[in-house]
Amino acid sequence: MQLNELLGIGDFMLVESSYAEQRWIPKTLDYMRKVKRADVDELLRIYNESSALIGIAIHDRELGFWIVFTDFIAGRREIEEFNALTADIGGDREREVEVKWRAFREGVIEFYSTSLVNRLFCDCGIKEASFYSRARIEALKKLLIMFLGEAPAPIGDTIEIGCGAGEATIALHELGISPITVDINKCEICRGLEEGVLEPRKSIVLDCSLLSSFFSREFDVVFGFMVGKLTPYEVFNWEKVLREVPKVLREGGKVLFTVSSEEEAKILDDILKDTFKGEIKENKESDGYFDYWVYTGTLSLSGLED
Repeated sequence: MQLNELLGIGDFMLVESSYAEQRWIPKTLDYMRKVKRADVDELLRIYNESSALIGIAIHDRELGFWIVFTDFIAGRREIEEFNALTADIGGDREREVEVKWRAFREGVIEFYSTSLVNRLFCDCGIKEASFYSRARIEALKKLLIMFLGEAPAPIGDTIEIGCGAGEATIALHELGISPITVDINKCEICRGLEEGVLEPRKSIVLDCSLLSSFFSREFDVVFGFMVGKLTPYEVFNWEKVLREVPKVLREGGKVLFTVSSEEEAKILDDILKDTFKGEIKENKESDGYFDYWVYTGTLSLSGLED
């Protein structure tokens, strides 16, 4: 796994049971409070390319494997406590390592993806193989090619929200686009990983209404295919997600969302009109339900100010 290679360690564990928990690190801080010098066979301090401490790893003498503690996406209060606790942890053998922050993030994401597939943090019990519609994938590829004709080349950093098991992700991959893929349903993520459709280093179980808590303005495009049936009940939930989208886009960032009806596309436009210059189109390449209407938009200056 990538973290093994970056840190130069053997078998390891992260304390939190999901990527999302790395934001608040409750188990991490609790465990660190209990670490004694006698427990530590070897200590590794982990720094990013800006020389900021983003974690430590200890080789537990009794357990016989490495435990990685990190605050790399934690909040300010948690980082302060984390740093105070790391100062009190020592070992007879200590060393340091510098890693690139993004590579470290990929390694953490990969750990949780692998843990899902191995059922360490997932008990969804998926047995049947997934069905991926080749007709839908080909239709999406045509839609994406039209969209990419308007987008800057290369397309840059991308994220797909509500990826499910990755059917639409296949279309992106076949066009050379490798997004971070996010969905709140861990069994769907697990299914996509098991099928080899989703990438372990880029797939995260996460509530998309919390995007800006986990990502900065680091994306050039946000994709969302069939973002959800926008019934009056679901509009409230999807509005919370859509309000997060401009917060993770760079200047000039774009969005591509698909829905099943013109009415839903108009709802998207209404929610996003203050932050995006948007356009609604009928997608005649669609099979008549999936992705039948398309919303595309470019982030406005007002969206950057939020």
